[in-house]
Amino acid sequence: MFEQMNEQFKTAMKPMTDLATLNMSTMQELAEKQNTLYSSLLSEGMAYFEKASQQKDVMALAETQKAYMETLQETVSETAKSSYAILTDAGQKATEMFKDMTVDFTPKK
Repeated sequence: MFEQMNEQFKTAMKPMTDLATLNMSTMQELAEKQNTLYSSLLSEGMAYFEKASQQKDVMALAETQKAYMETLQETVSETAKSSYAILTDAGQKATEMFKDMTVDFTPKK
C-alpha cells in the first residue's frame, strides 16, 4: 500500500520535477554563457589596452579603438542571441510540459 502511494506521489510530482530540472539546466547554460562573456570581455579589454598603449599616433589609436569596439559589439551580440535562443528553447519545452500536464489531468470520458 505504501509503495502504491509512493508511486502515485512520484507520478503526480513528475511534471514539477521535470520543470525544476529544465529550469536548473537553463540557468546553468545561461551562467556558462555569462561566464564566457565576462572572460572574453576581460581578455579583449586587456589586449586592447596593451595594443593601445603601443600606438604612436592618434589615427592608429582610433583604428585600434574601432577594432576593439567592433569586437566588443560582436561578442555581446552573439552572447545575447545565444542566451535568447536558450530561453526560447526552455520556454517551448515548458509549454510542452504544461500541455502534457493538462492532457494528463483532463478527465477522460
